[in-house]
This record gives sequence, structure tokens and C-alpha cells, in this order.
Amino acid sequence: METPPRTASQIGTRERWLTTALLGLGLITFAIDASNTQLCLPQIMTNMRVDLYQIHWILTAPGIARTVVIASTGWLTGLWAPRTLYLICIGSMTLGSLGTMLAWDWPSLIFFRILAGVGGGMIPQLAQAIFYQIFPPGKRGMALGFALMGWSIGPAFGPLMGGNLLEYASWRAVYTMTLPLSGLGFILAWWWLPYLGRPQRQRLDYHGALTMTVAVSTLLLALSQGNREGWDSQYILTLLVIAGVAAIAFVVLELHHPAPLVDLRLFGSVPFVMAMVVMFLTTMAFRGTGPMFAVLIQRLLGFGPLVAAWSQMPPNLVYGAAVLLVGRLSDRLPTYLLVIFGLLMYAAVFVGYAGINEVTTLGMIMTFLIIRFIAEAFIVSPNNLATLEALPESKVYMATALSGLLRSIANTMGPAVATVLWDRRYTYYLQHFAENTPLDTFGLTTALSRWQQTLHWSGEMAAQIPTQTMALLQERLLAEASTAAWQDYFLFNALLAMLSIFPALPCWRRTKYQAPTTPQAAATPVTHAAISTAISTPQAPHHNARARTS
Repeated sequence: METPPRTASQIGTRERWLTTALLGLGLITFAIDASNTQLCLPQIMTNMRVDLYQIHWILTAPGIARTVVIASTGWLTGLWAPRTLYLICIGSMTLGSLGTMLAWDWPSLIFFRILAGVGGGMIPQLAQAIFYQIFPPGKRGMALGFALMGWSIGPAFGPLMGGNLLEYASWRAVYTMTLPLSGLGFILAWWWLPYLGRPQRQRLDYHGALTMTVAVSTLLLALSQGNREGWDSQYILTLLVIAGVAAIAFVVLELHHPAPLVDLRLFGSVPFVMAMVVMFLTTMAFRGTGPMFAVLIQRLLGFGPLVAAWSQMPPNLVYGAAVLLVGRLSDRLPTYLLVIFGLLMYAAVFVGYAGINEVTTLGMIMTFLIIRFIAEAFIVSPNNLATLEALPESKVYMATALSGLLRSIANTMGPAVATVLWDRRYTYYLQHFAENTPLDTFGLTTALSRWQQTLHWSGEMAAQIPTQTMALLQERLLAEASTAAWQDYFLFNALLAMLSIFPALPCWRRTKYQAPTTPQAAATPVTHAAISTAISTPQAPHHNARARTS
């Protein structure tokens, strides 16, 4: 016999926190798996004998598949219900990690990484929606804060543990880290994850699924390969054209379909749209600065990879504590106040970063990182709450699917934009310094003379001193251009944060959601409406009897 779904009022406090722990374990597991894959790339290239132009598929292929499936979260939840879908997700992540560890060739490795990425990629969206369901309105902000804790604990400890396994074992051993966690998470969820109400079950929108898959796949492929292939290459331009045409077809089809795969009509809610704009812009900045900081710490400041990994632990742990505190504050204060405060803090810290140079200490870098992660907590957690509050509770799974789709695109676009911006500014400053630094200036002549004296007193051969001096000059020029490019990049992020304040203003939150009138809505029987609102409203027995009679 199928267990009947339960409403939020039927779930006790103890069961809420047990569910929070179960979902938190899945979030941490996915975060560890995602953060460790990049560490393994050099060893995988050697072991699998793949070239540099092929290795990107281990990240690109799961990212494309994950984005497509995330956009279908609303439809999949109506098909299988939240509990069953979560078990499928964490089960596929477990099988994917096991298969990755045992992969026998390059195609099998890609397949198992896709399997793990698709399952794990839906867990954050599902957890966010389930937390919003099972907690009452006065505690939902704190609950959504728990949904973000996995992204603090996973990146804090995962790379350190994975780095040690890479040092003393192999890349296959790294994926054994997630097997006990995901396996335990599956067993515990099987026993204790509650049965929840699910959205109305609908037939699959095949045309929408096809056009969305083509649009998302070609767009993410172009964004991930643009820096390597060249943004003006025929290959990248063709991908972008295909993505644009498919995206237009997808929008037209979804707006006219009575039961769309992705309900784009939710963008008729102005507060929802503005919260999505804030999410997209800030996610681009957050995900773009993550990899860039690793490059900054190692190349500009000269620290080793292990030091770079250790420098990420304190900020991530502070972020985990901050999202809980800010989540609790968002239950008591207007969310827009917290978001705007976080954006101002984020802009200020990047203005401070603009003063970084080669003599900046690691302690100062970590201090700025901690402030940046606190600012991120003030933005992400309240904005997630504002996103879901802008819509009826019956639309929560579709809302998380849309936000997951846009977030995944922003995750890919962020590093691409960051790399292009830094590279363009670096090239500009190289040319600018080379053209505006005449060799007969007093300062440069003095510097060259002192370098020559230093090389002479260090025992360098007299015949090699001019060559070594010019090499030092070139190194100095490259360092100055790199520093100036980093400063411009940080100022760009500060500008992006300031622009995000406009859609975060409270004036956009006054408009209430108006359900669009569609042929399906007019023909929907009462029982369907009861099912879609079963999340929050218990149904009386006589009401169900009357519905069955009618």
C-alpha cells in the first residue's frame, strides 16, 4: 500500500530536524564530489592517456547533463514525488562515484561522471524545496540557510582530504571519500525521509524538452570552450547561433503549451524576476572569483597549492556559520535589507581587493576572503527566501527548477567572463606599459643600473649581465601588467555588486503573483488543485468525498 503524503503541519519538530540532517548529508557529499574533481585532472590525464583538449569533458559533460535535468525538477517531482526523486538522486550519485573509481577507459569515466553529476546536481534544488515545505513560515529562512551549509563544509574539508589521497594514493582513491557518505545518506533517507505532497503530475512536454536540451547544451559548450577555441571562431559562433535559435523556440513553445516542462509564466511575477536577476548576477561574480583566487594566490603571490587549499578552509567554515545566522535574521527582518547590506559589503571588499599587489600577505588575503564569504551569506540565503516567497507554495518545485537552471548557466558564464576580462586587461596593460616606458627615463635608467650592480655583486658573469638585466625588466613588466589586470577585475566585481542593488530594492516586492489564465487552468478539476496545495493545506475527509462524487 502506498504511504499517503503528509503536510507540513503533520511533521513534528524532531522529524523536521532529522530531515534536515539527512538532506545536509547529501548536500555535503555532492559538494565534496564537485570540489575534488578539479584536483584529479592532472592524474586522470596521465592515467587515462587523454590530451588537454579532451580533459575538459570530465567537467563539461556532467555540467550540461546536470543543467538539463535540473530544469526538469518540477516535472520530475510531479512524476515521482520528492522522497522518491531524492532517493534516485543520491542513489545515482553513489553509483556514479563507484563507477568513477572503477572506470576502465575514458568513455566509461565520462559516463559515470555524468551519472554522479546528474544525481548530485538536483540535490540542492530538492533540498531547498523540501526545507521550504516542512518548516513553518517563521523558520524558513533558517531552513534555507541549512541548504547552503553543504557548500561550506564540502569545499572546506574536501580538497584537503582529496589532496592527501592524491599525494599518497591515486585519483581513484579520492572518489572513495563520497561512497560511505552517499551510501549512508541513501539508507537513512530510505528509512526516515518523510512522504510529502507532490505537484500535479503532467505528461512530458517532448518539444520543450528537446529545444531546452539543444539550447542549454550548445550554450554551455560554447561558454566552456570559448576561451580555448576563441570567441570569434566559427565553431563557437555556430554554437551560440544554435543556442539562440533553440532558446527562442523553447520560449515560444513553453508559453503556448498547456502543461509546459518549465513554466516560464512564473516570470510574470515581478518580485520573482528581480530575485532571479540578483541571483544570476551575484552567482556570476561568486563562481567567477572562486577559480580566479586560486590563480591569484599561486601565481601573483607565489604560494603553493597546499597553502592555497588551506587558505580556503577558514572562509568556508565562517560561511557555514554565517548562512545560519543570516537565515535566522531573514525570518525576522525584511529580506531586501539583508540582501542590500550584503551587496554593499561585497562591493566594499572588492574595492579593497583592488589594492592587492605582490607584497600582500596571506593573512590579508584570508581576511578579505572571510569578509567576502560573509557578504555572500547575506546575499544568497535571504535572496533564496525572497525567490520562493514571491510565488505560491504549489509552485515551489518549479521555482527551484528555474533558479537551478539560471544558476547553472551563471556558474558556467562566471569563470568564462572572468577569464576573458582578466586576459583582455592583461594584454592591454602589457601593450600600454611597453609603449609608454621609454628606456631613457630617469627612473628606469636608475633601476637598470641597480639591477646590474646587484647582478655584478652576486657573481654573475659580466657578459651575461645585460641579458639578465633585460630579463628582469621583462619580468617586472609582466608583474605590473598582471597586478593592474587583477585590480580592474576586482573593480568589475564591485560594479557588478552595485548594479545588483537595483533589482534588490523593496519597490519591486509590492506586486503579488497573479496566476496566468490558461486552457489547462480553466479545465483543471478540483482534485488537481487539492493535490497541488496538499503541501500546506490538510484536506478534510468530506471534501475528498465530495470531489470523488463530482
